[in-house]
Amino acid sequence: MGRVYKRDDKYWIDYTDHRGRRIRKVAGTDKSVAQKILSDALVSNEKMRSGVLMADPREGKRALEVHIEAYLGDLHRRGRDEMYTYIVRKHIEAAAKEQGWQRLADCSVRDVSAYLRMLADRRLSAKTVNAHRADLAAFFGWCVRQRLLEANPCEQVPKSAVKAEKKRRALSVAECQALLAASPADRAAAYLFLVYTGLRRAEAAALRWGHVHIEVANPYVELPASITKSERRETVPLVPDLAEALRQRRGKAKDAHPVFDAIPSMPEFRDDLAAAGIEEEDARGRKVVLHSLRHTLCTMLAISNVPMAIAQRIMRHRDIKLTAEAYMDEGLLPLSAGMAALPSLASAGDSLGSPVISGAKYVPTSGQSVAQRGTASKPGRSAAAS
Repeated sequence: MGRVYKRDDKYWIDYTDHRGRRIRKVAGTDKSVAQKILSDALVSNEKMRSGVLMADPREGKRALEVHIEAYLGDLHRRGRDEMYTYIVRKHIEAAAKEQGWQRLADCSVRDVSAYLRMLADRRLSAKTVNAHRADLAAFFGWCVRQRLLEANPCEQVPKSAVKAEKKRRALSVAECQALLAASPADRAAAYLFLVYTGLRRAEAAALRWGHVHIEVANPYVELPASITKSERRETVPLVPDLAEALRQRRGKAKDAHPVFDAIPSMPEFRDDLAAAGIEEEDARGRKVVLHSLRHTLCTMLAISNVPMAIAQRIMRHRDIKLTAEAYMDEGLLPLSAGMAALPSLASAGDSLGSPVISGAKYVPTSGQSVAQRGTASKPGRSAAAS
């Protein structure tokens, strides 16, 4: 039970919530309003005690930003890096701004569906739309587990169908050379590093000189778990050209200093592509973006006949299909040269037991046995002789 009482010309409510905590707070200057607030609170308490409601209705009335901050704080406690939490914040706040969410209770299935549809209408890829949905679903799922929200609105909104068609392409060796020659020195150094290591933008931006080991027999880059996408410690070997370029670039920089003051932005990358005479989009609609330099490394490994298992390790993929299919640009593979390397069958007829008839290979009929195929009669010989 609860009660309404007056103090300092204001009406207060006093009751015990579903967790057994005593609640006393100002309800306004109108007694009837205070009685209605108390009545609603008691009804909600009874529903939560009986299991009819799982979430506290009062939480839904709080400012959405309060819950977002609490969620991001929990992500930080669980070890998520700053880049991850930054992206999650941007995705949630973008949805809130677009749909006008002020409180947690404002978030609905219809709004989530409308927001994702708007992203698709802006021609964002299905993968990007699904990434927004995943971050929203994770946030709302956390709210449900914390008993702040009754149900996750994303559960009723299906994912977008992801098409297998590739939207990015790798650069050829000649295009890489042109890009490095046409770019300012600092950006060219970043491009060279990204091509030869395959690091992602965020990983390269977080790299410190203490992670770069160039004064050893086999130079390599050490990637701490805090900056990798896999959240595992990883290493990437360095080719001699890149190791030497890094030695010259470091100078007297200390271990804690960033390897790159800034990673080139997409507008800067587009300017450098234009200066190098490289088309940003090819005839198949595939675009060159900064992440294409990671595709470039994967493709160069294939052209260099590096075994797929080793390429997967260098690319740091958990699934070898990513290495073999998603990141390898088949348009740059020497397919014609590969076919030209096949052995010729034109002069091997006699040794294979398949004679030439009128300049063409003899093809046994489907009714012949395997033994008969090796003893087929030649022109001018009788069946008995065969």
